[in-house]
Amino acid sequence: MKKSEGTTYGYSWMYKALVAMLRSVSIKAVYAFMALFAIPFSMLLARGSRPTLRYYRHHRHYGRWQSVVALYRNFYLFGQTVVDKFAMYAGHHFGVTYHGFEHAYDRPEDAPSILLLSAHIGCSEILGYSFHFKKTCNVLVYGGEKQSVMDYREISFGSMNIRMIPVGTRTSHSDAILRAIDNGETIIAFADRFANAGKVIASTLHGSPVYLARGPFAMAVTRSMDTYMICAMKEPDGSYSAYLTALPYDKTLPMKQQRQQLADAYTAAIERQLEHYPLQWFNFSDIWKEPGSGKAQG
Repeated sequence: MKKSEGTTYGYSWMYKALVAMLRSVSIKAVYAFMALFAIPFSMLLARGSRPTLRYYRHHRHYGRWQSVVALYRNFYLFGQTVVDKFAMYAGHHFGVTYHGFEHAYDRPEDAPSILLLSAHIGCSEILGYSFHFKKTCNVLVYGGEKQSVMDYREISFGSMNIRMIPVGTRTSHSDAILRAIDNGETIIAFADRFANAGKVIASTLHGSPVYLARGPFAMAVTRSMDTYMICAMKEPDGSYSAYLTALPYDKTLPMKQQRQQLADAYTAAIERQLEHYPLQWFNFSDIWKEPGSGKAQG
């Protein structure tokens, strides 16, 4: 996946061929092919190799060769989550264990809207195929994604009461977001990568400053929304563990301080997950790099 641009890497015929193949070929066979042939080339050629290697070397303080091994395992696990996503399109099902999801499910009909903040760790998209929301859940997705991928999502998400709202392009969908909030529906957004260097909020991850998208935090604070961190992490047996964790902030403080509290709670939740799943950091961009500076932090 070409994470820096928010689109899935490849062509429509590749996705269709992969989905067709996964209807008849073992997922483990695809994993093995990927491990032998795709991952080594990805490590050499992918844009995400350098920032990911830097992540393990400078932010997790791994040794040089330990960082190289971690990079390989990281790419391999990421490849597995991508294969798993297309396997879901092909009709496969993965076991998912849920932790804390009563906050998103057992809510009164007249309850106000909540915000679920995701991040590029694990494979949160797996929840779209496995968890049925009682009230409509609106996922903010990159509007420049390839149509074939969007079509697969529409088919898979439709039965789970999930609706996609495209964002990040010139076409504004703010009215759809505001209507969803007014209707008390759930909003899911990623906040660990920004598109506009002028609209960021700083926090701390692994002891160094990071820069996040300010928009989701501003939306939560402006509408006094209860906010949670949501993620699904891949387990060694091939199943997933999904987590929904409250992100507390003091709604009586000035809005700037509320945004900062919320951003700090978000990065703290990411860090806690990465302590248990250190190889599932799939951001593939250097969020430690100060916007406009050209220098990596930490």
